[in-house]
Amino acid sequence: MRSNIAAPTRRLFLGAIAPVVTAVALGPAVASIAVVGDSLAAGCPFRALSPRPFDVMNLAKGGARLAHIAGQLERAQRSGARRFIIDGGLNDLLGGAPIRDIERDFRGVLEVLNPGAPAIFTLMPYIAQSEAAPRIDAANAMMAELCRERGIEVLDLNPHVSLNGVRRAEMSDDGLHFTPRANAVWIAALREKLSDQLFV
Repeated sequence: MRSNIAAPTRRLFLGAIAPVVTAVALGPAVASIAVVGDSLAAGCPFRALSPRPFDVMNLAKGGARLAHIAGQLERAQRSGARRFIIDGGLNDLLGGAPIRDIERDFRGVLEVLNPGAPAIFTLMPYIAQSEAAPRIDAANAMMAELCRERGIEVLDLNPHVSLNGVRRAEMSDDGLHFTPRANAVWIAALREKLSDQLFV
């Protein structure tokens, strides 16, 4: 069936609506969810949290310490992100930082976050070496308390990825980083922990 609309007019109409169709299909140009953290977060496919492919930006970097993560958070907020997924502290702890220094730098991360901004902080998971568990427990307790004081959601993956203070074998190939199975657990836990409002 032939159109009654003249070809030049039809081309003009299609050209005008193309950007609108593209915007609807791709979602917002600015990511509304930002991920900041270390190699655990850098290696997790957090884009699965949103049906819109460009709605999640991941600024996490391997080796990042808390001081670096504060910088990631500043960049995320300057980019216009409104919701935040944060992890970190394990590089500081494994690098020998005392708990008091981890507390100081974690406070620095929280001070960067805009007051009232929706955020979730994932506590440090245990690693393959059980001797690290007491320091991880001490740091996690401190960080969880600071988050609660700020109204920040806290997620503890350890019941799902560890046993008796040691990372479960299927949750890590090297005793430190997450396997795809552990990443899936993390994403599922985020969906369960947070309201759907974070991801729409």
